[in-house]
Amino acid sequence: MSTTSEISCLLETLTSSIDAFRAELTNQQLPEPSLCTSKPHPIDDPSYVPSPRMYEARRLAVSSLNQLKLLLESPVDAALGISMRSAEIQSVRLAAEIHLPEVLDTASDTEEGEHIEAIAEKTETDERKLEGIVRFLVKTGWFRETKAGYFANNRRSHTLRTGQPGYLVFRNFNDYCYNVHGKLTEAMTHPDKSFRMARDLTRTAWNLHIGKDMPFFGPNGWTEKYPEEAQKFALGMGAMGAASDRGVIQDFLWADVAKDKDAVIDVGGGQGTLSCSLAAAYPEIKSFVVQDLPAVRQPAESYIASKGLSDRVKFEEQDFFQANRRKGTGNYVFILQKVLHDWSEEDGAEILRRIAECLADSKSTLLIIDPLLSPATFSAEGPSARDSLATLEGANHYQPAPPPPFIPQDAGDNWLIPHTVSICLIAIYNASEHTHSSMAGMLEAAGMQIKKVTATRGYVQVTEVELLG
Repeated sequence: MSTTSEISCLLETLTSSIDAFRAELTNQQLPEPSLCTSKPHPIDDPSYVPSPRMYEARRLAVSSLNQLKLLLESPVDAALGISMRSAEIQSVRLAAEIHLPEVLDTASDTEEGEHIEAIAEKTETDERKLEGIVRFLVKTGWFRETKAGYFANNRRSHTLRTGQPGYLVFRNFNDYCYNVHGKLTEAMTHPDKSFRMARDLTRTAWNLHIGKDMPFFGPNGWTEKYPEEAQKFALGMGAMGAASDRGVIQDFLWADVAKDKDAVIDVGGGQGTLSCSLAAAYPEIKSFVVQDLPAVRQPAESYIASKGLSDRVKFEEQDFFQANRRKGTGNYVFILQKVLHDWSEEDGAEILRRIAECLADSKSTLLIIDPLLSPATFSAEGPSARDSLATLEGANHYQPAPPPPFIPQDAGDNWLIPHTVSICLIAIYNASEHTHSSMAGMLEAAGMQIKKVTATRGYVQVTEVELLG
């Protein structure tokens, strides 16, 4: 057992990280964030990309805070708090449903906010119940109570506005994840051993939730039978991209990879969020194609048109288990973003084989955009946060800083999103996010191998793939 003081090390990491974060704010002539205002901060904009040093400083600060919380918090208090976590999920969902951020904007003084009586009247909800829910949301950091009974927006609440990422996630993903998670324990302890050990799409927590053996994806699946659900899923996935797309766009050399290629093909690209973001950032790349199932065409083409990119971003119907229509027609950059994690390794290998057929006898390439999960380990050894962050001072190219003592190698809390998504995947598809090892094994089964992995300022990496041999 290490004799080094964990609290002292984590406190040093926290202090050094905050110092670096504040220095980056000063360099960018930005004010410090505040919990006492209804106005959003510039760094909250989904399109904002922090400098490499700011990004790492924030990651290390959040991670050290969480590690300190784990050291200091009573385990009983933690268990009780987590057991009632669903209260926050449903309360935030309600805030989005009744458009609470917009309602608070109508107050005569938006900094003071609106009295609960007026909020209840405007939202046609019960005042007494609503007051308890909104005050709970204040305690969990989503709104402010400026004086007794008066509630106002804060930085975090702006993401719950109609059409914003938080709103789309809570409105579109909440039913899937919340309800299906409730069946996860039942699925994992099912009395039928063949069910609980299954890896197929018809014996999952999702199937227990809907009471049918209908898979979520695939032929005769939920999203095929109910096109409105496919659209809902595409909107939710697009919102998830807000936490990863900006890093993918900034930290990978897209112009170099796409040079002399006929188009960038986003296989299973949903509504086209990533393709549109790339098209806006790289005008020199002239053609993007979003491939997905027919049910996604309408929301995809609507989204693409809303971005004014219909001339450069096209939708194309494609089942990624079938031979790709682009096979033998040119040289492309194929993308698989957040696709492979939805399927078993066998199905994933089949998806990859279809793209491998396009890579053979062409100059096409494949990029996989997914998180590669690291072990949840940490060490008492490592450079100080001050030394680690100093290597990024003035840096334009992002590279993760070596973790300081007692900080997990993936910066802990900052990678909760992919670990949480992995639980959703287990519950709905009997699948999960990949590690470097499992990704390499799946690629090998498809006749391919990892060429290079690029870290990004987000919760995914970009994995460049090449054919074996």
